[in-house]
Amino acid sequence: MMAPNPEYQRGEVWTQDQQKKLIDSVMRGYQLPIIYLHDIKRVIAGRTQERYDIIDGQQRINTLRLFVEGAFSLYQIDDKQARFPNFLQELPCPWGGKSFEGLTEELKSQLLETKLPVAFIEPDVDHEVRDLFVRLQSGFPLNAQERRDSYPGQFTEFILRLGGKPEIPRYPGHDFFQRVLKMKPGQDRGKTRQLAAQIAVLYFERHNRGHDYFTDINSRAIDDYYYTHLDFDGTTPECHRLRSILDKLDALLGDGKRKLAAHNAIHLVLLLDTLLDDYTRSWEQNLAFAQDEFSAALARGAAASKEGKPDNTWLNYGVWTRTNSDRGDSIHRRHIFYAEQMLSLMGSVTLKDPNRSYGPLERELIYWRDKKRCNVCDAEVIWEDAEIHHIREHAKGGRTELSNGVLVHGHCHPKGISATKFEETSMGYSP
Repeated sequence: MMAPNPEYQRGEVWTQDQQKKLIDSVMRGYQLPIIYLHDIKRVIAGRTQERYDIIDGQQRINTLRLFVEGAFSLYQIDDKQARFPNFLQELPCPWGGKSFEGLTEELKSQLLETKLPVAFIEPDVDHEVRDLFVRLQSGFPLNAQERRDSYPGQFTEFILRLGGKPEIPRYPGHDFFQRVLKMKPGQDRGKTRQLAAQIAVLYFERHNRGHDYFTDINSRAIDDYYYTHLDFDGTTPECHRLRSILDKLDALLGDGKRKLAAHNAIHLVLLLDTLLDDYTRSWEQNLAFAQDEFSAALARGAAASKEGKPDNTWLNYGVWTRTNSDRGDSIHRRHIFYAEQMLSLMGSVTLKDPNRSYGPLERELIYWRDKKRCNVCDAEVIWEDAEIHHIREHAKGGRTELSNGVLVHGHCHPKGISATKFEETSMGYSP
């Protein structure tokens, strides 16, 4: 007889997601961790009774039993909740969406005949079993990022190289995290690598989905990204670009005169990603000054908030570093304010091509300032169809600045006579 022993159990119950993933792993032939059983023999009235107490592995055993009893069905391979990586979705999954009874006889046999690794412990003294349990559960449990470090795939490798794991010589980490943020990847149990992963996920998702997209970067979201991007390619131009952004930030800010916080790093990367291609390098000479001024304003805002007098910087940025700071909507709110303030503080942000109207940074700021609504038809504008119209035409001396631009659809963009009418009637602009 096999039975759980309350002395060895921690009272944790797996979620159904964990249960479904375990059965899916078994069906794919993945090796499960060792189950430890205490083999107890008792001689009573000349007869030997034997039972097995579960030292470690109760949730795995319960999950297998519950599935065979029909307690739940498995994920379909394309189920969004399952978040299976792309390469896995291309493989056959004949058990997808099925309960045990719904499996073919061949698949039932495959499951029931799966050999599980089991270790039988037969100590003479019960304390030896307790000692084993303590050894299995003791030490510092791995935190979320330490578990991610062991994931397969190139995204894991990419983050190890960015964030660093100095105890392994090939992972010294990028200087940006150590020189600008003063982080210590060899001592912080993955904190630096977690920040590197958060920055990377934000950056790649914006490149994949558009600059109007700000994803969550909480623990669950980062776990999902690691898992669903097992086929990540660390040699793409986007990967090289992210490294070059960190190189530039280290060169401009790594003089030891400041220590920036994680939220500063996030917004600096996103800001430079917007500035690098379309603007002259004039902004580089003022980036450090602008960041220092913004940091000083944030510090003043924090002090004012403690006195019950929160200012504009605190309300639009500071408070969102404290409240749901890893949620996409909070990051979005902070970034729009940050980018606008930095644009003003840097002073000289000039487009490489003077014939172009609004650059990507101004375009993004006006897009959000106008709440994604077209100033001609008042309908929502998707990012790909967004254009910026000069209220006072550029040909008539209208400046390419935030106050002289409004969001419009490409097909609504007023030009020629319609532009003059738009200027005179729709916006009420007066030079």
